Amino acid sequence: MPSNFGRVFRASVRDNPNNPQSAQLYVISRDRFGDLAICSDTLKQSMSRYLSKFRLVSDAVDILDANVINIGARYKITIDVSANSDTVLASVNGKIAEYLSLKNFHIDQPISVGDIENIILNTKDVLNLLSFSFFGRSGTEDGNLYSGTSFDPARFIDRGFLFPPRGGMFELKYPEQDIIGRIS
Repeated sequence: MPSNFGRVFRASVRDNPNNPQSAQLYVISRDRFGDLAICSDTLKQSMSRYLSKFRLVSDAVDILDANVINIGARYKITIDVSANSDTVLASVNGKIAEYLSLKNFHIDQPISVGDIENIILNTKDVLNLLSFSFFGRSGTEDGNLYSGTSFDPARFIDRGFLFPPRGGMFELKYPEQDIIGRIS
């Protein structure tokens, strides 16, 4: 498909719960800054025309916008008394930001809370993880613009995984503000 109509960054196909002969295709793009963005209608129409050539007559594909779920992480740790607290916090924050980078995630992909806890605990000079939690971001907060989708992570944690809503993709949009570490 020609790229002049836009470009899909991630796509996910699911069965349509309301129609057994239909599939739901969730798509998301990126803007010029690299942040997640809704695909243009022109791109979705082009995709629909392109896909119609390959489907059976009785099948249908619904092309839907993926939900952008902006999240943040909050943690509290204890560190070695001889360690520099700013250096340790910067190291932990950098590792969490790398793990939650867009390049590592797809639509409908959950986040393993245990993986992030291990990242924190395996950082040099961290002795103990006292608490860890996710929080949602939406609208405009602290001068930063997030997606309009509000999200309560406490409702979507199950067996150590944080799940996005159907057709959703997590984004840590502003790592400098959205990862909050404290030393106790």
